Amino acid sequence: MKPVGMGLPEGIRDAAAASVRRRTGLTFTDARRPTFEAAIATAMRRAGVTDPQAYLDRLDADSAALDDLVAEITVGETYFFREPEQFTLIERAIVPVLLSDRHGKRPLRLWSAGCATGEEAYTLAILMRGLGLASDAHIVGTDLSPVALTRAREARYTPWSLRGVSEQIVGTYFQRSGSRLTLAPAVRNQVEFRYLNLAEDTYPGIASGIWGMDLILCRNVLIYFDPETVTRVARRLLDSLSENGWLFLGASDPALSDLVPCEVTITEAGLAYRRPRRDAWGAAEGEPIFVTIGRDPPPSETVPPPSGATPTGSPPSKDGGNDQGTEGDPSPSILEVRALANLGRIEEASRACAAGLHRYPLSAELTYLNAALLSEAGHFTAAAAAARSALYLDRSLIVAHVTLGTVLARLGAVEGADRAFGNAVQLLSRMAPEEVVPATDGERAERLSEMLRVHRGLLRNTIT
Repeated sequence: MKPVGMGLPEGIRDAAAASVRRRTGLTFTDARRPTFEAAIATAMRRAGVTDPQAYLDRLDADSAALDDLVAEITVGETYFFREPEQFTLIERAIVPVLLSDRHGKRPLRLWSAGCATGEEAYTLAILMRGLGLASDAHIVGTDLSPVALTRAREARYTPWSLRGVSEQIVGTYFQRSGSRLTLAPAVRNQVEFRYLNLAEDTYPGIASGIWGMDLILCRNVLIYFDPETVTRVARRLLDSLSENGWLFLGASDPALSDLVPCEVTITEAGLAYRRPRRDAWGAAEGEPIFVTIGRDPPPSETVPPPSGATPTGSPPSKDGGNDQGTEGDPSPSILEVRALANLGRIEEASRACAAGLHRYPLSAELTYLNAALLSEAGHFTAAAAAARSALYLDRSLIVAHVTLGTVLARLGAVEGADRAFGNAVQLLSRMAPEEVVPATDGERAERLSEMLRVHRGLLRNTIT
């Protein structure tokens, strides 16, 4: 084997790159190979391994070794209020539009995709708090590095992560302890961190918690993927937006208008992307749409649904509880709820779910969807009750265990959340790795097991 770079044999480097790509979707161009080799060297030193082949064997066998290498590979320059022009635009233009567009009083849904150690997600939390929306915004941060997610949950930073941030913000939201700055618990608790591999995992979907997002920040993440993966991820990101949602990328990321149909908005802070609205704007299939930030959106053709009952967390009655009983197929109701939720039309989804449960009270999947919608509205106690109701109807419904764990974690019931995730893992162990988990949007058993492994690790590192 011919040594390259820092003494790493070329065959080992290529095998390591192939392993990382196969398991994470990350790719390495010729220009980035020195960075990749340096990351391997650093990870080997941390692991106490000097033989490259022995390290490669460990990489294939030990998920913790892969996690550590991924964290080293993807470490990037991230700090609070990075690219401040975008945050100014979000504060002054995007959020007001989102508040005027949203149906009813549902929380805004914000996603920091590829959140690394949490600075970007927490910046959104500080921004929302400054706008008086601390309790009216659901912020999710996702990353494929468990190491980075653990650090994000800890929310302890050096002054370098806050360079350029005003002393007023630092003094208001951080506590100093020696050379470290710890984010205030109230702000930390505004963000939910989840494991998600943008290149490999299934989203949007209620099971993944990624759906109907009003704002997505995915900045300088797509540069890690090959063109085919970038196109696939771009479609998923756009599909994860609500009807009026906004997607911002980083300056180094490729332009999506060259890859997928989308509406491109030109702003003072760069390009923003939205779902394509071909019927409204008259664009041809696949043709990008360019508008400016000041242009009014076309009038909505959606007819507001009639007001009706809202979902509750009460266990359904086994005797049916209505004149329609349990006859028929609830699948159309389930599809309607999922479609509305994926568009961010949460109140309409809730009404559709309530109507479906009235007709099919013994549907475990509708009851689980009820739990997910209640959680999204911030009704965590009722959501936990609804998830337990779904499990009463079908103990094998894996997504209900996952939802119960997620909700209990939001309530601070760490041990209960861990048990719920553990029950899901036990059920998943009985499935083939490539088998699709029921009631998900195509999630494979192996990938969901990996997500839960990381979630359980994060739970054990939760600061109380």
